[in-house]
Amino acid sequence: MKPYCRDTWVEVNLDAISANVRTFRAHTPKQTGIMAVVKADGYGHGSVQVAREAIAAGADTLGVAMLDEAIVLRKAGITEPVLVLGYTPLDSVEKAHRWDVELTAYQADWIREADRLLLQSENPAKPLGIHLKADTGMGRIGVREIPELLEVTEALAAAKRLAWTGIFTHFACADEPDTSHVKAQHERFQEMLAALREIGYQLPLVHCCNSAAAIVFPEWGYDTIRLGISLYGLYPSPYLKERQDIQLVPALSLKTRIAHVKTAAEPFTVSYGATYTAQPGEQVATLPIGYADGFSRAFSNRGIVLHNGMRAPVVGRVCMDQTMVRIDQGNARVGDEVVLYGKQGTEEFSLDEAAAILGTINYEVPCMLNARVPRIYLRNYECVEICQGIVKG
Repeated sequence: MKPYCRDTWVEVNLDAISANVRTFRAHTPKQTGIMAVVKADGYGHGSVQVAREAIAAGADTLGVAMLDEAIVLRKAGITEPVLVLGYTPLDSVEKAHRWDVELTAYQADWIREADRLLLQSENPAKPLGIHLKADTGMGRIGVREIPELLEVTEALAAAKRLAWTGIFTHFACADEPDTSHVKAQHERFQEMLAALREIGYQLPLVHCCNSAAAIVFPEWGYDTIRLGISLYGLYPSPYLKERQDIQLVPALSLKTRIAHVKTAAEPFTVSYGATYTAQPGEQVATLPIGYADGFSRAFSNRGIVLHNGMRAPVVGRVCMDQTMVRIDQGNARVGDEVVLYGKQGTEEFSLDEAAAILGTINYEVPCMLNARVPRIYLRNYECVEICQGIVKG
């Protein structure tokens, strides 16, 4: 018996995750490692399940956005190196040390205070790993000038309970046809690395490539790439999808089953605000999914779903828990499977197309899907795990 009650679910194809890791393994230099980025619960796919699959396929490290996400992996028994790519408050440094999670740093004062806090702790474990972040043109976090970099590096070198384990930057425009910005960023990063070498520092793990840069500039792989959006079979931009440098396999599908069907004998309005009127003979099906699940209200009167391998438009406003669609073939039945994202037969409604309708990027669409929607994990088309975020046990 399935451990959830509503007929709405996400399917995650683990074979696709493995295939995408292998694709980048073949595309990048042999000596370059792969950091599987599983932040935001694996971009909505499930961080633990994706991390395990990526590691089995050849990834050797993991990246997350915050310490809480790293602890989820550790509690699941994952022992591979995990790096927090974003900011970590000083009051969480000891917890990171306890869970053996590497942190990102870019402020000398933060490094000195973190070291002081760990010196006060009674934990005799190995030093806490630190990756220095260089801001070469992203404008978020990181050191911007070489004197600042040298000050931060000096503070880290003097620390007793911290270990310098990495240095990295992040590209802002690696997915665009104009490569001038990304090349300038890479040149700036090389200048920073050279400045460190010139005063005698032995560089630790060096990384700069996100998915986009790894596709276009695999020779910039250094010691590892950070495989994010493309781990899940999605291209960082329409431009890179059109280039076809590599072939990716989308891992996620969103599915539901029809809960009710009505055929208009006379005109009737549909959903809040009466923004759509069904005409005589039209068939309207109700789906048990809404914006509370992460199926955006912006799909109202604009979205597309698949039924019996045919496209069906969303009609009326998407509700919190229900959505209505028009079945032009008139063959809908209660219980019929409907695909909201993914393939059905020869037809597909991709996350890229959904993002275009919503006026956003494909990254955001799966990230919106929340814990109300169970995840079903498939390998060789067979269910190997079900994760339900509401019902436990």
